[in-house]
This record gives sequence, C-alpha cells and structure tokens, in this order.
Amino acid sequence: MSHHLPLLEISGSPRDRGRAHGEGFREQIRALLPAYFDYLDRTSRSHRVEPLTRSRTLEIAGTYLGPSDACAPDLLEEARGIAEGAGVPFAEVLALNAFLDLFDHLSPAFVEAGCTTLMVPGGLDGAGAAIAQNYDLPSLFAPAAVLLKVTQTGGPDALVYTTAGMLGCAGLNSAGIGVVINNLIPADAGPGLPYPFVVRRILSAERIGGAIDAVLASTPRASGMNYVLCDRHGEIYDLETSARDYEVLCPFDGPMAHANHYLTERLKPLERRAWDQRGQTIARWGRATRLLRSGPPPDAAALRATLADHVNSPIAICRHEQDVGGEPCGQTICGIVLEPPARRAHFARGPVCENEWVSYELQETGREIDWEGIRARTVATL
Repeated sequence: MSHHLPLLEISGSPRDRGRAHGEGFREQIRALLPAYFDYLDRTSRSHRVEPLTRSRTLEIAGTYLGPSDACAPDLLEEARGIAEGAGVPFAEVLALNAFLDLFDHLSPAFVEAGCTTLMVPGGLDGAGAAIAQNYDLPSLFAPAAVLLKVTQTGGPDALVYTTAGMLGCAGLNSAGIGVVINNLIPADAGPGLPYPFVVRRILSAERIGGAIDAVLASTPRASGMNYVLCDRHGEIYDLETSARDYEVLCPFDGPMAHANHYLTERLKPLERRAWDQRGQTIARWGRATRLLRSGPPPDAAALRATLADHVNSPIAICRHEQDVGGEPCGQTICGIVLEPPARRAHFARGPVCENEWVSYELQETGREIDWEGIRARTVATL
C-alpha cells in the first residue's frame, strides 16, 4: 500500500462521475465490501447486540433510499454510477455510504469510532484560519482511503477525501468552503440522508451560509454528526446535529476541538454512547483543546503535530489499531488539515505520526479549480 493517497479526477454528469469513481477504484471497492459486511456481522455478535447481518444491513440502508432521492437525487445518481463502474450491487454501495449511520446500530458496544476535529480562528481577514481532523475507523478501511478531484458544472469543484465507494467524507472546494466531521450517536437516528451525501452538499456551496443550509436542510438525516465548516474569510461554524435537530458552536474565544460526544447542553440528553466509553472521547477533546491553546495560534505544522499526539494511547488522537479489552480499537486512516482562506489542503495516510503529509494548493479560476495548476508537495514527516 502506497504511503500517499491515490488521487482520481471525476467529471461530467452525476452518473458519469460515479462510473469513473467505480471504475477507477474498482479493486478497492470490491475488496472492501465483503470485509465491511463481515465486520458489522462479527462485531454485533461479539457484543451481543442484534446481529447486523448482510441482509439486515441492506434492509436498514434501504430505508435511506427515499430520503436520499428526495433530498439529493443527483448524488443518488452518482452512487448508482459507482455501483455500475465497480460492478457491484447498488444496494451494497448505498449501505457502504451509510457506514457511520449504521454504526449507531452497534451502540452502545461500539468503541472504535473516534475522529478528533480541530478549529483555529484566524484574523478578521481570514488569515491563519484552519480546520483539521484525524479520520479514525476500523483498519479494514485503510486500503480504500482515496482522494477525488470532483469537477462539476453549476457549482464549485472540490478536492474530497473519501473511502473508495463513498461519495465523500471531508474536503475543500474551489470557493474556499472546507468541511471536517465527528461521528455522534444520537437517540433519534432513523431513515434519512446518509452523512456522505451531506458532505457533498456542503462542498457544492459557494458561501458559508449555503454550506450551513446544506447541513440544516438535509432533513431528516440518517443520524447525528458534528460538521465543522470554514470558508475563505475564516468563518468557522461547528454544527452539532442529530437526525432532526442541531446546535451551533463557534471558536470565538480561540482554538477549540471536538470529539465524539455532544458539547451543547440541549443535545446532551440525546447521547447514546455507552457510559464506559465516554471517557475516551472526553479525553481526546480535552487533550486536543489543551494542545491548541498551549501557545501561539497554531499553524498548519502545529495542527499536524497535534494530530500525531498519543496521550491516552491506545485510544489517543492518533490511533494505531491496538487491542482494548481483547479487540482492536481502530486506527487513524487519514489526517486532514484544511486552510480554506489559502485554498490549501494537507493529507496524510494514517497513522499520521508515521507517514508523510502531502499539501495541495487549489488555484481558483472563477468557479473552477485550475487542475493544471494544482500543486502537490510533500511535507516532512512529523
């Protein structure tokens, strides 16, 4: 497996974009799907919750079809194209795109989900503003970590981090809109729009208000996520969502972090994470916040260093798939640092303490990214 994330350009109609994605990453998608279904089945049985068999997983994912068609028919068409290009059933691709939403059905047993997000406000001109995260998942997702250059008509282009077969997990667009996320486990999860659809709707926005609307108008959502948004002016909004509700946090008082539990008082009663697992997310949130506020406003290099931190290992900000209570705790699949005012994105395969970062500078020409002018450079390993 390469130390750098493979990068694929997709363009044209939604169906054409999907087909290019499915064809380009066919090997990764076809290897991931059986491992994914086996993981859900095996993990649910080992924790004695109702088994997430392949048939039950597909049944649950099927309840997301109607809301997806109503809210984002173009993206649903792209997902159909992914299935065609990879030569796999569309129902399986839809279930793969609902991966974090389906993880709710492993709660309260689920311990592996553990993304940590970082927010650094800049000056009033936006200079210095950045958002970042480690994307942490079971290690089976690691070989399928990829980047997409999404070129579309009628909206900005985007550089998207994702898992092969999924529409998008985080990213930055040519209008200077960036998004990173944390998984939350709310009590109101149910039929709704899966999270990768919401991410791509965010990355179709040209202004921060539209990006916020992309989250709030995507209702019902299949579950709850924490969406961290930043624009080219350095405006940062942290949207804690459930399937049908939301609250807003902003780093007005300085850098802040978020992990996998609700911070807003009104939404805390929706928290379904097991009581004996909440300490893991609280510790990462506290440690990241302390690191961010321990010196001058962090730059991209400081954010990369924060994402490599190992306090509270093995369930640290940087994760290494070590055993916890007899089962693996997941690993950092990808590190992401976005500087929307500079239209600059940094990515590293995880664990980020071991691998090189690659930086991409997006040169905007009108709405579109000048892909001929996109520059990638390797940054020194931390």
